[in-house]
Amino acid sequence: MNYSFTRRPQAALYATLRPQLPRLVILIAALLTLLLLSVAASTKHAEASTSHKPTIVLVHGAWAGPSGWDQVVAGLHKDGYATATPTLGLASLAKDTATVRATLDAIPGKKILVGHSYGGAVISNAAYGRSDVLGLVYTAAFVPDEGDSLLSLGEGYQPPAALPHLIWAGAPFASPSLINPASFREDFAQDLSPKSAATLNAQQRPTDFSIFVTPSGPVAWHTLPSWYAVSGADRMIDPALQRAMAERLGATTVEFDDASHAGGYMHYSARMVKLIEQAVQAAAD
Repeated sequence: MNYSFTRRPQAALYATLRPQLPRLVILIAALLTLLLLSVAASTKHAEASTSHKPTIVLVHGAWAGPSGWDQVVAGLHKDGYATATPTLGLASLAKDTATVRATLDAIPGKKILVGHSYGGAVISNAAYGRSDVLGLVYTAAFVPDEGDSLLSLGEGYQPPAALPHLIWAGAPFASPSLINPASFREDFAQDLSPKSAATLNAQQRPTDFSIFVTPSGPVAWHTLPSWYAVSGADRMIDPALQRAMAERLGATTVEFDDASHAGGYMHYSARMVKLIEQAVQAAAD
């Protein structure tokens, strides 16, 4: 008997709600749809924010390789940037320019180019005429104008300390060369620990002297914003020459006072990351 007492209110409630059920189902479905659309919009906004960051393309110099950028790459990745580090052949400015251009072609969206040493000449040429490159960042880099060679840029300045210490594969100045491992740290990376300098030395790539005497083609820095990190204790590219090139560029310039030729992207890697990110923000404005 108690069972009938409890069922009657339930039956009455069901009878009352039954006409409203279709409306309730529609209302619930609408709320769920709005919730899903909101989540999707938030996801798209987050993806768009990430995709709008330009890719940072870092180009190494002579007697070096792409792994020299590892510390800078790690810092950029930590801050959410994608990177690319093409490997240069170091036998021809035209071929190395083509290598970097092919890298740019393979990457969607905008890019910032970063060049060290001879890599500065390469990025200056590779970015010419492109609308996908936002800016150029140089560290202890050669920055030629059209018709300049690296050799002509250095006239009147201290020559590279490694020049007397090159080991040639064949005839001097007519074959690829490496810096003698016994003098590599002193000439190229004196501010690094012996272990770090030895790692860089092991990454050396044979370099052809022709890249130093080849005139540059048209360059991009006349139309793109640029940034330059001077290595104040550089023994490969006279710091005075670096300052003169940065001034000619009209570059935003910083100086790493105690940096060797390699120190700007290793010993000062955190500041190098900061400079690149400043370039991204300024170029995107």
